[in-house]
Amino acid sequence: MTLRTLPVFLVLSALAPVAVPAQTAPATVFGYTDFTAESKIESEFLAVPDAKLAGQHLKTLTAEPHMAATPEDHKTAEYVAEKFRAAGLETEIVPYRVLLNWPKVVRMEAFDANGKLLISGPTREHVEGDPGQDDPRVVMPFNGSSGSGDVTGEVVYANYGRLEDFDQLAAQHIDLHGKIVLVRYGINFRGVKVYIAQQRGAAGVLIYSDPQDDGYYKGDPWPIGPWRPETGVQRGSVQFLFKYPGDPETPGVASTLDLPDSARISPEGNQPHIISIPISYHDASPILQALRGPGVPQGWQGALPFRYHLGPEGVKVHLVSQQDYQRRIIWDVIGKVKGSEYPDD
Repeated sequence: MTLRTLPVFLVLSALAPVAVPAQTAPATVFGYTDFTAESKIESEFLAVPDAKLAGQHLKTLTAEPHMAATPEDHKTAEYVAEKFRAAGLETEIVPYRVLLNWPKVVRMEAFDANGKLLISGPTREHVEGDPGQDDPRVVMPFNGSSGSGDVTGEVVYANYGRLEDFDQLAAQHIDLHGKIVLVRYGINFRGVKVYIAQQRGAAGVLIYSDPQDDGYYKGDPWPIGPWRPETGVQRGSVQFLFKYPGDPETPGVASTLDLPDSARISPEGNQPHIISIPISYHDASPILQALRGPGVPQGWQGALPFRYHLGPEGVKVHLVSQQDYQRRIIWDVIGKVKGSEYPDD
């Protein structure tokens, strides 16, 4: 195999750089009759990333809350573009108009079998001494692409929300219609968890980070260590990206500013219509502790200090979600390196 010098395209949607440790390229690689030349190039490339510099970039990019389509988000795009240009890349910031939701109301209340309030949240994230947590631009925990609504239902714990987890609940004759499914982060994409729950008739989904996967069970939580603190919440989109990645109204088409509305489709089917709310293990703990029903199968127990149960007995949850869906402008930073031999390929 010979190396063709092609153009390289680097695309960032205001993402932070990741430090890559220097490595020694392997002597032989499948597909190469002689890997010597390529090995030298890769060794030189892998020696370039610098963990300290990446940390500095990360601090700059995260200095302000920068939810997508906000002025602060545009500032991160400008920062990345500046660094691309300084590195000699042919750089441009390309705007797109896409369907995005911002949270107006996100509320969760859990009650035990006697109607006693267990938790009212989501609890605002808090770590003693964190200077940025009280910034009013930090929005409440929410999921991108969540549905809106007001629902109340019994809780069922579904482990990681994998297909096999939902099938195991079905095998135990646990009906999910009208239920609120509580799943933990990990193993599969959060949008898949919501997709299967919706298919099985659930009215809503709560997603939390169990300390077994991201918390004190793994090591010291922030600020002592890197693991998720008790009230930490992992945000993110639950759009059905495995069906249509990108803007849900324009699958297969670039959502440029001049794309007419007539070229857009209904997002129905591309993202959930049920409510999805991310919570912390601080908020999940009283729900899991009050759940009754069968004990969890092997491998479903997390690291909270009590026995987990499947439900649906023991807990009812009331969820309220009001999401403001609008077409909003976001920005991609694109850096190009022209190929010397095939610059237009």
